[in-house]
Amino acid sequence: MLKLSLITLLLAGAAHAAPLFEMQQVDHPAIASIERYTLQSPSTENIVYHGEFASAFPQGFSFAPGSGLGFKKMDRDGTLYFWATGDRGPNGDAPKVQVGDKKREAKFFLAPDYAPRFAEIKVRRQRSADVISSKPFLIDGQVASGLPLPQGRVGATGEVALSDTLKTLDASPRGIDPEGIVAGKKGQLWVVDEYGPFLLQVDAASGKVLKQLAPGAGLPDVIKHRQANRGFEAVAFTPNGKVYAMLQSTLNIDGETKSSAQFIRLVEYDPSSGATRTLAYPLDVDAYKKTADAKIGDLVAIDNTHFALIEQGKGKDKQLRNVLYVIDIAGADTLAPIAGKEPEYASKADLANVKMIRKQRVLDLRELGWQAEKAESLALYNGGIAIMNDNDFGLKTELASGKDVDDVVIDNGQLPNNERLVVKPSNEATDLWLLNLKQPLSHYYPK
Repeated sequence: MLKLSLITLLLAGAAHAAPLFEMQQVDHPAIASIERYTLQSPSTENIVYHGEFASAFPQGFSFAPGSGLGFKKMDRDGTLYFWATGDRGPNGDAPKVQVGDKKREAKFFLAPDYAPRFAEIKVRRQRSADVISSKPFLIDGQVASGLPLPQGRVGATGEVALSDTLKTLDASPRGIDPEGIVAGKKGQLWVVDEYGPFLLQVDAASGKVLKQLAPGAGLPDVIKHRQANRGFEAVAFTPNGKVYAMLQSTLNIDGETKSSAQFIRLVEYDPSSGATRTLAYPLDVDAYKKTADAKIGDLVAIDNTHFALIEQGKGKDKQLRNVLYVIDIAGADTLAPIAGKEPEYASKADLANVKMIRKQRVLDLRELGWQAEKAESLALYNGGIAIMNDNDFGLKTELASGKDVDDVVIDNGQLPNNERLVVKPSNEATDLWLLNLKQPLSHYYPK
């Protein structure tokens, strides 16, 4: 049985505030102790909000760089520095929008002028974790936008962007939705973008996007079949200089495979040659009601062929799972059609001769007391694993009636039957955990 022993607690100001730091010894086969930090972001990083629900957010929205994490360096005193990225900004689930004879997916954008940005985080061990700087991403010399791309553009999701008054917002040709970040070589970062999906090469000093790879334009064309809002979610950089970008969920080829595909694709990209290939990560198929419910949180390289990875989602038992695996891509087959069709169509039996990525379970974060739904940031440091959640900028959207947003449709800019939108604080902080290992991750390499 898991046992936790709290040995340190530092409170942030008032008694009711979230703790800055907690240290726990853990009775677990893999983990010796957990350092739990509540990430602190200065008010200067807050996102200004003067919209319909401003009274609920008097300080605006706190910056939330929990979508991706990458190790930067460690000082001699053990202080850790990480790169981190926020996503497309404060947004929330919305009902579908009637457009002609079609119902299109939609999102509420509470701060439509927000420019997605990445940050540097400093962790003073057993003291605090703080955002110490941030920069917006720059595309063609201008700040990026979090709004969806225009219809017809490569990577457009087809989502309708809505204001908090149900007004349709213009799409942006500079729209990006960053979901993963890792340091490459010579002061450059690799960032994955859920729109597209895209792989971005970014100058760390300026935030300038130096290169944008897209399906059919530097990346395999098949990944254009990503599910809406389920593009690239994770990125890793290996010692041999290769980049690995992973989709969040199964592909939905021609709208037919998202709930039955047995695997999620990992894309390998070699910057020196431009060569790419895709590999199959086998899902815990039996854990979910349908495979579309499975999601990848993040990915980090251990060496050239081994990685740590988070697989998560709501299981068929209706319980959330956030499972940490070690995977090995050595020997995995490059994916190719089977009987003339993409392997997403293949059954488990049909895939028997395909060598997929091997995996070994390490732990479920919920065994350690993890409460957040989204464990979307993963990095390694000397002796441990850093994990951070995405708290969606601390807000949640819902309908006043309590109905699910999928149960109603917005037509002519109106909700039906006097329904009302409600936006309120989620009260979920951005938490950064350091899991101090009892043994190196090589102990868990798949046999």
